[in-house]
Amino acid sequence: MSALLVIDDLTKNFGGLRVTDHVCLDLRAGEVHALIGPNGAGKTTLISQIMGEITPESGSIRLDGVDMGKLSQAQRVRRGLARTFQVPQVLADYTARDNVVAALYARGASADEAEQHLARANMAARADVRVSDLSHGERKQLELAIALASAPRMLLLDEPMAGLGPVESAQMIAILQGLRGDMAMLLVEHDMKAVFALADRISVLVYGAIIASGAPDEIQNDPRVREAYLGTGED
Repeated sequence: MSALLVIDDLTKNFGGLRVTDHVCLDLRAGEVHALIGPNGAGKTTLISQIMGEITPESGSIRLDGVDMGKLSQAQRVRRGLARTFQVPQVLADYTARDNVVAALYARGASADEAEQHLARANMAARADVRVSDLSHGERKQLELAIALASAPRMLLLDEPMAGLGPVESAQMIAILQGLRGDMAMLLVEHDMKAVFALADRISVLVYGAIIASGAPDEIQNDPRVREAYLGTGED
């Protein structure tokens, strides 16, 4: 299967600190590719470069063969990219439905689509609730519905399980499982239960560099990964 997204030799520095170190990564249509690594490894920075929020020093990001380097964030969204954040970026003074409708208007789509996107994110029953009255987990689900409203071919998910309890995490895993195959997903996540439940492939980022990439069982048994991130299991 050909890759939808291809990142080649991407490099980013913040002052004297290299946060993206010649990263090569690809994401195939319809797959879930998890990106894991310790805090400070540069995972969110990589997502921000894909979305055009941060400009790399060198390397390339291609979507369907098109170099994204000179495209604005809005242009990248129109080409099919959408993202979520560790802390949900939603409009607190409006209802869940209003948030999704605003995203649809931005795309030039009908507000009638709002119900289907809320339903896919398991938020249909909370559509008329103000965001300020939603739980953290519900805000995460709402942000996912907003991302879906942009009709993405690729979702960049920045720690969708962050701050969730066991029940909410299980709900989010089920929601993402329901989206499997409809779009590609780059999943940045620390919750290894979620990673191994969802990922077709896993790449491991440490100090800005990819140290391993492969199927979940390969990553789980890779001694470099166990030493750098997953733990050796000897304690």
